[in-house]
Amino acid sequence: MMVDNIRVAIENGTFSAEEAAYYIDEIKKITKNFTLKKVTMSRTDTYLDLRYSFNEIPFERIRRIPLGHPHEEKAVNN
Repeated sequence: MMVDNIRVAIENGTFSAEEAAYYIDEIKKITKNFTLKKVTMSRTDTYLDLRYSFNEIPFERIRRIPLGHPHEEKAVNN
């Protein structure tokens, strides 16, 4: 899927385009000086893995966000 000209890959779990856009916006807030190229998302019952790479940097950044409760819709800012 493409969101804001960023390639989004879903490895595990289900994500809507709106959910993907939400997490991409959160990544953009903390990485203002770089252009996102690709985001890979993987969800389990206890965490959400976000892996992302930039056009300007030749490596991938990996972030694991613990989910406070399995029924929460958003994993950011818990």
